[in-house]
Amino acid sequence: MVTVVGIGPGHPDLITPAAQKIIGTADVLIGGKRLLDSIDTAGKEIFYITGHIDSALKELERNSDKSTVVVVSGDPGFYSILRTIRNRLPHLPVNAVPGISSVQVLFALIAQEWQDVAFTSVHGRSLDELDKVTGHNKKICLLTDDKLTAPAIARHLRERGVGGRAVVGKNLSYPDQELIDTTVEALAEMDGLESCVLYIEAAIGD
Repeated sequence: MVTVVGIGPGHPDLITPAAQKIIGTADVLIGGKRLLDSIDTAGKEIFYITGHIDSALKELERNSDKSTVVVVSGDPGFYSILRTIRNRLPHLPVNAVPGISSVQVLFALIAQEWQDVAFTSVHGRSLDELDKVTGHNKKICLLTDDKLTAPAIARHLRERGVGGRAVVGKNLSYPDQELIDTTVEALAEMDGLESCVLYIEAAIGD
């Protein structure tokens, strides 16, 4: 059985008891090095996911008769490897254990509800999805990467006449956590802030 387990945004206090239980009973753990190094892997087979996702999928097939856990950050249902596993290995039975996402942490930090927010990601993707979402929603939250950074997204929005509030969360739950509550215009002039959670309350034409 393969189980995809979300272990939260990084801080051990945010790993759920359910996730800890499944990880504790696993025979095989598969995940990124940073994630696996943050949990107890004693006595278990370990396979690190690198840039070659095919190798990880082969390990899943090879160990499908064991209790195999794929460890992901945040929640498995939000831009994780879960979709790839289901699409590429449809014959494998897969379970998922939810986790606390960095998005949830961001909105908790600013004490704001998020049921009316549209979500997307530009992590390893183009800006096409952002443009689609921006055209129909005033509240947007997205995951950025090291190329399409939070300031780069702000500049893209500014060029299209989108201003308003911008909140950036970087390294959420870690000791070096950053939370910046600013405007799209001010964010566009900043540097860095890669691989963040970015929340926009858009003001079109302001």
